[in-house]
Amino acid sequence: MKKILTLLAVLALATACIYPYQPDLEEAPQGVLVVDGNLMIGEPSTVQIGLMSSLWPGKTDSGTPSDGGVWYTVGRYAIRVWAEDDAGGVYEGQIVANDWYSPMVPYILPLENAPSDRKYRVCVQMGGEQYSSDWIKPLAPPTFKRITFKASNTLSNQDVTVQVSLEGGPDATGYILLSYDETWRFHTDYYPNYEYDYASNSVSLRTHPWDRYWCWKTVDPHTQIPLDYTQMAGSGVKDYPLLKFSRYDNRNHSRYSIRVKARTIDRETYKFLSHLEESTESGDNLFTPNPGEVPGNLRCETDPDRMVMGYVTVAVTTSMRAYNGSQFLLSRQPSPYDLAYPDQWPRVPGAPYWRDFYDMGYMPLIENNLPPSDGVQMGPYGWGWASCYDCVAAGGTLTAPDFWEE
Repeated sequence: MKKILTLLAVLALATACIYPYQPDLEEAPQGVLVVDGNLMIGEPSTVQIGLMSSLWPGKTDSGTPSDGGVWYTVGRYAIRVWAEDDAGGVYEGQIVANDWYSPMVPYILPLENAPSDRKYRVCVQMGGEQYSSDWIKPLAPPTFKRITFKASNTLSNQDVTVQVSLEGGPDATGYILLSYDETWRFHTDYYPNYEYDYASNSVSLRTHPWDRYWCWKTVDPHTQIPLDYTQMAGSGVKDYPLLKFSRYDNRNHSRYSIRVKARTIDRETYKFLSHLEESTESGDNLFTPNPGEVPGNLRCETDPDRMVMGYVTVAVTTSMRAYNGSQFLLSRQPSPYDLAYPDQWPRVPGAPYWRDFYDMGYMPLIENNLPPSDGVQMGPYGWGWASCYDCVAAGGTLTAPDFWEE
């Protein structure tokens, strides 16, 4: 309805006189709390806190921390975040690390030993106010059936698809929340056959070209995927396409692993998360859903009229890990034209600007076998950026994770 009214207002302005817009600044929200909480009973959980403040000057409402609890200063506010159960248990949130450029500050809550037969809620104290979520009893998780990998090889689709199948479990509601993280072993495009000596400004054969050729890489996209299987046949989800990646991707170089997590959620949580997903992915236009159209499950206890945004989920999580090999890899040789060729032949090898290339992170990788271009012979060596020959520089690690299986 809001979208329709907005559209009618725009059409009316097209034929009406235009008057200056003078907003009522006194009605603007000041320090609106935004909460994104995912309580996973039996493991450390994250509650992210953000502040949505007006763009015009307003009064400061910093508040004073009370005795007890763990407090952190975020912006101009002292904030305490914790979870509690209906038997009086308290689980204090702590900031372990934070990207200060991020609009949300993560708090880690120690729920490793939290019992699954109690109700939970998230509480926040900020600016002299106290906020809390609804009491939520965690539901039993769904049951994994299998994780499979399917490859396509058409001109329009050369992808690997990760498919997930689950049953609803004892507390099945028809709604499931999925998340995942990935780990894979990969190699760089090149290994340096040559090495550069800074003192003599010369290039020679490398003794150990393989020391940073292979690495492991782990990625957690922090993606949450709400699923509705109420209209599907059976009592669960069959071969849901969780994600895709190209068959040329370095996930296919050697061995790939994915861990999928699943939680049972209720219909209200599904509605909020799917609406938020639609709002995020649909872009910004008149017909994009407003994030505030579906209410969250938080409130300000000390001031019921004070705005608070966000949602808290509470669930018992189950997970399954699967591995895939290199059988789907479509080999693509790195192009020599991706390399740089300083020192055009027949200039004397070892031109002074080789040092400049080395200082920028380049390394001589291959001997140049390219024919002259427009009568100009490129330098005797092809030089590559660090991520071309160093798998650590490409985001990997030389140590296999503890769970890795060959």
